[in-house]
Amino acid sequence: MDAPRAVLLVFLILFLIITPDTQHTTPHQQREVRHVLENERRAIDTLNATRYGDFDPINNHGVNVTGLSLEDGYAWGLLPEVQSRARQQTEAIHGAWKRFRGDNLTVPFYHNVTGILHGTWVRSKVGNDHQPTVLNLTAINPRTQYTVTKYDRNITGHEGFMQLRFDEKKSEKLVVEQQSVREIKAKLIIQDETSSGDGWEITLHGVHYPQFGGILLSTSSDKFAGIFALPSFALSGSEYVLTQQLLNRTLMASVLQQEEATRYMTPPFPWSSSPDNAAEVMFPTPHCEYLVYLQQHVPKVGGRTLREINQRLLALQTLENELRFPTGAPLDNVPLIEMSAIIFSPDCGFVLESKGPPDFAQQAGNHLRGPKMEAYLRSAKRVILLFSLVIAAQVSLLMRQMKETSTPSTRSRISFYSIAVMAMGDGFVAIGFWTVSMVIDAAFLLMISTAFLAFLCVSFFGMKFLMDIWAVQAPERQEAERRRAAANPTPQPSPPAAQTRPTPAVVITPAGADTLPPPATAPRPSDAPLIILPPDQDLDAAEADDAVATTNPAPAQTTLGSARREMGALYSRFYFLLMGILFLSLHANSWPTTLRIIYVDLLTGAYLSLWVPQVYRNIIRNCRKALRWEFVIGQSVLRLTPLLYFYTVTDNILFVENHHYTAYVLVGWVWIQVWALVSQEILGPRFFIPSGWAPPAYDYHPLLRENDEEAGTTMPIGFTQATMDDTSPSGSGDAKGSGQRTFDCAICMQNIDVPVVSAGGSDGEAGASLATTLFSRRAYMVTPCRHIFHSPCLEGWMRYRLQCPICRENLPPL
Repeated sequence: MDAPRAVLLVFLILFLIITPDTQHTTPHQQREVRHVLENERRAIDTLNATRYGDFDPINNHGVNVTGLSLEDGYAWGLLPEVQSRARQQTEAIHGAWKRFRGDNLTVPFYHNVTGILHGTWVRSKVGNDHQPTVLNLTAINPRTQYTVTKYDRNITGHEGFMQLRFDEKKSEKLVVEQQSVREIKAKLIIQDETSSGDGWEITLHGVHYPQFGGILLSTSSDKFAGIFALPSFALSGSEYVLTQQLLNRTLMASVLQQEEATRYMTPPFPWSSSPDNAAEVMFPTPHCEYLVYLQQHVPKVGGRTLREINQRLLALQTLENELRFPTGAPLDNVPLIEMSAIIFSPDCGFVLESKGPPDFAQQAGNHLRGPKMEAYLRSAKRVILLFSLVIAAQVSLLMRQMKETSTPSTRSRISFYSIAVMAMGDGFVAIGFWTVSMVIDAAFLLMISTAFLAFLCVSFFGMKFLMDIWAVQAPERQEAERRRAAANPTPQPSPPAAQTRPTPAVVITPAGADTLPPPATAPRPSDAPLIILPPDQDLDAAEADDAVATTNPAPAQTTLGSARREMGALYSRFYFLLMGILFLSLHANSWPTTLRIIYVDLLTGAYLSLWVPQVYRNIIRNCRKALRWEFVIGQSVLRLTPLLYFYTVTDNILFVENHHYTAYVLVGWVWIQVWALVSQEILGPRFFIPSGWAPPAYDYHPLLRENDEEAGTTMPIGFTQATMDDTSPSGSGDAKGSGQRTFDCAICMQNIDVPVVSAGGSDGEAGASLATTLFSRRAYMVTPCRHIFHSPCLEGWMRYRLQCPICRENLPPL
């Protein structure tokens, strides 16, 4: 009773320590908040007092807003060139549409661009010769003491990846004279050759002009009031007026909300470019500010004729309404959102552009492309459903394999590590789906169901199969430990002669044997009389053995407590290794891109090496037919399919960069493993291993010779008749002395035609004879006790008992 109380006390203490303090703001914090709110109100007053063209860096006209004063030293001299480049992109889209339609109708654009776009950026020709100046941050923002002087988010490479996630589902909209503007929020992920992990994640706020297809975004911070100066960056007077009127309403509402929140806590800056980075509050770091111009392209709806294209474009608004508020109407392929982008950093002095036509070929880059959020979720749900079907098929194959290998003899052939690799992959998938389901609410039910299915596969079926294999192969591990102890003996006092015990008899278990029996054709001692027990004495011998075992039971090698400890240790090792790989993979997200790709490829290659342990065990044990071919081929295909999806599909749901050559290597590697198992099944487990590299093992398919007293060989028991094949011409060395013998199979009660080499024939002659080929030797099996059976008959028998069907002598595992 004391242990649960102590655990409860520890949890209560941890809860009190971890729970955040709900104290009210201090007087110093309240003064800081009032100062920030006063600056925001002054910025709004300046926003209302300015007109289009007041901010003119070329003519030395600045605006009294943080960051827009010419004395701050920002690179505003590049702004006119950047705006000119953005106008060129807009005119290219609108001009091409008017030339295509031949009228003055409104260009059809998506009015709601909530979605995920991605593409490649390159350095723009604008500002290539610009040298960034060192800013006086103390003069720009005297109330903030920066801990470092190096700027974060500074792009120094020449090319990289970028992703934009738009969100304007709950945005304010303003309509003035049939022209509309609405708020928009976006998260920009940008990286280059020097960035670590996924790059820098930046939050931007701005406005969207649905009729024009243009978007203007900016970052905001203590040293740059981008959201308050957004109208000054507009490309035209009409856009300036729309932006000014919209921001005048929304910014003032945000300021009033902040003033209301100051009564209880310190309100966060609602337009921060890094709202999730709490470390910047205590340790401020300067970072590059961003100003982004985006121009939407006309959606590619397809169609062969101009009339068909016009009809589809006119139905674009209906398509948007159906995606946003579904009524069940059938939907064709939803066109992707395509945009051109220009990114300008006024303080770091660089200009970036999206890579695509007309400056680059379409194969090299196609600007920014991506699905609408509703279409993305539909596609993600379909992919997740397919993944769940793949996992269900894996569970089905595993259950059928467990049913097939339900005996100790069959379980001893299976590699423990091959099944462990599969279970490890299923556990990784379960944790991954469970984690992502906490973030994506729209697909929560489907993802948590898939996670539960994967968890069921690993925790119930996979771990149960592993424990069964572990228990069956326990004697083998004990024998290996005994041999290691014998190889490194420890000095111990020898017992008196009177206490010396006779050497115990050799025990052959389903998982292994202390010593291998001699082959059936090995020389037998001449002084040992041959004793053959008739079948009617088998029952009496078995009853006598049972009576002895009942009177003097052998001591158990492992107790119930030790077995439970082994199972507990197995569970602990498995889940600790799984969590270790998971945490290492999470930490790999912060590594450089090249190193992260290498880690992912190595982890994937190790996961797809699932059949290597089975090939190795077949060699060591000299066994075949450990797994069903349905299981081997099915698991190979099912575990390759999700990985090939991310490696080869361009618009996959995780936007993973494709690596087709890596996919080819992975497919080839799995194909090699499967063919190694096939070759071991047909040609033997050790056909590609030189003799002496593997431990000795009993051969159930020996080359039979006639009785030869000088050689000391004997024929198997059960010989009934001989049919010599002497039809070959005299002097022919290929078939000389070769023939066939017929034996009885005690299992199926049918005859066995076995090729036999004469006593005087050499191994070379035997190998050259057609009757003694490898495939003909696979038709029969000879036990160490010199009984012969059909291979399928004895293999089926040994699935349940490792004893000779005739004399009940223990048999080595197959």
